[in-house]
Amino acid sequence: MTNETSGPSMVRIREANAEKVTTDDLPTRTEGNPIHDAWPVFKGANEKVRSGIWQSSAGAWVTEISGYTEFCYIIEGEAQVTDQDGRVNHIKTGDAFVMPDGFTGRWEVAQFVKKYFVIANS
Repeated sequence: MTNETSGPSMVRIREANAEKVTTDDLPTRTEGNPIHDAWPVFKGANEKVRSGIWQSSAGAWVTEISGYTEFCYIIEGEAQVTDQDGRVNHIKTGDAFVMPDGFTGRWEVAQFVKKYFVIANS
């Protein structure tokens, strides 16, 4: 007798599992012309949770987190994120961090940065 179950499968976060989406349309760009690529790999029920891979070329912009919290893990490159209170966070390969709902910060990328992300709607 076999015990077969069917349910959600584990999803591996890798570029081969998604179609690349590219944008340079950043309404809060502050320096340069950064190009952002994303590979949205997973969307949960009602899109309450999303995950994938994201990367950016050189440039600077302001990000405003509203209605969600984002976990990030840097897999390549580095950046500097200055929060709304002026604290400077140097992030590089191997660093993990959370940007909570309500976070505002200025990202500065000198060359390139790439991360895994998980976004959970509030």
